[in-house]
Amino acid sequence: MNQNNNLKLKIALLSTCLVSASLNAVTGLVPEMAKAFPAIPLSAIELIATVPSLFQMVGVLGGQFTAKKLGYKGTMALALLFCGLGGMIPVFLPFFPVILVTRCFFGTGCGLLMSSLLTLIVHFFEGQTRSTMIGLNGGISGLGSAFATFTAGQLLVFGWNVSFCVYFLGFAVLALVMLFVPKVSGTDMAAAESAKKNTSPLPMGLWGLGFLMFAAVMLATVYVIKASTLITDYGYGTAKEGSLAITFLSLGSFAAGVTYGKLRARLGELTLVLAFMICGAGFLLGGVGGSLTPVWTGAFLLGYGYLIFMPFIQEQASRGYGPYGETATNLVLVFQSVGAFVTPWLSSLFGVISSDLKVQFFITAGCFAALTIGAVWSGRKHAVSL
Repeated sequence: MNQNNNLKLKIALLSTCLVSASLNAVTGLVPEMAKAFPAIPLSAIELIATVPSLFQMVGVLGGQFTAKKLGYKGTMALALLFCGLGGMIPVFLPFFPVILVTRCFFGTGCGLLMSSLLTLIVHFFEGQTRSTMIGLNGGISGLGSAFATFTAGQLLVFGWNVSFCVYFLGFAVLALVMLFVPKVSGTDMAAAESAKKNTSPLPMGLWGLGFLMFAAVMLATVYVIKASTLITDYGYGTAKEGSLAITFLSLGSFAAGVTYGKLRARLGELTLVLAFMICGAGFLLGGVGGSLTPVWTGAFLLGYGYLIFMPFIQEQASRGYGPYGETATNLVLVFQSVGAFVTPWLSSLFGVISSDLKVQFFITAGCFAALTIGAVWSGRKHAVSL
């Protein structure tokens, strides 16, 4: 179904990126929540940033089943209800167990949105328009994350729980989806997909892409959950300035989404190498800096590199393993979600080596240097199509 010229549909679909991208909007609240819940370990409080990623995986895996029952429009509506309710409840019930449960609902909604959005973009659009929509998906996600994080930081003056009001956006986007997204039967699309799907075991190259996504996302998320703590612990600023670090990270993601297509066309396989180098440079700058500016600049670089390597790996999965249908894309999305979820434990492991957050940033920069070398080697050997 060619909808290349349907502007209202494009706006409605891309607006869902604003909701799923706001996943980390409240990450900067970690220091304030640590003060509010002194009996709860910091690693547990940091789960508010990462546990949605685990349930995002649940949403991705359950997306096709839900679409068969409700259709893709119905699945998007359910996802946005999960995000809206899961986001807003902590405003009225600011208790840690409640917050953790609602973050699970929010993550599930994000996973359903991610799976449905990619499927509908492929279904509705063709050619260059389809490629542009996929690129805009990343760019608008970065912009939405920046806006949501900035707004959450500003609302912090009224109380950390009030910052969760940013998730009212889910209800606004729900209205757009109900008005402008046509009904698409999940059963019909599943039947068409199965007719051309490769049912042989998944190749090692695809699993390799999944593990690469897992490692890269796990490392990148260290900045997401630790930047605010770094700023407050070293006296660079307050939790409000910590939230701005996530805003700069999101702005970097927006810049990456806008420029990804041109970079990919110009650099080809070297795109991944550049992305990992930029991520490593972001951590290095955040570690060596002694003020807000280098930490914010490092966050911008990390966001830029993140939104270059993530669509690159997703695109390689869909391009190189197209006969496996949605399975190939969903596999990578699952590894992406698990990578983000386990980051607090990786951070705890780094903490065994050193309790100094700057040292931990240096270690993460070294890990990205190793990934960069691996990407160069893989590109030369053509062992997997990276």
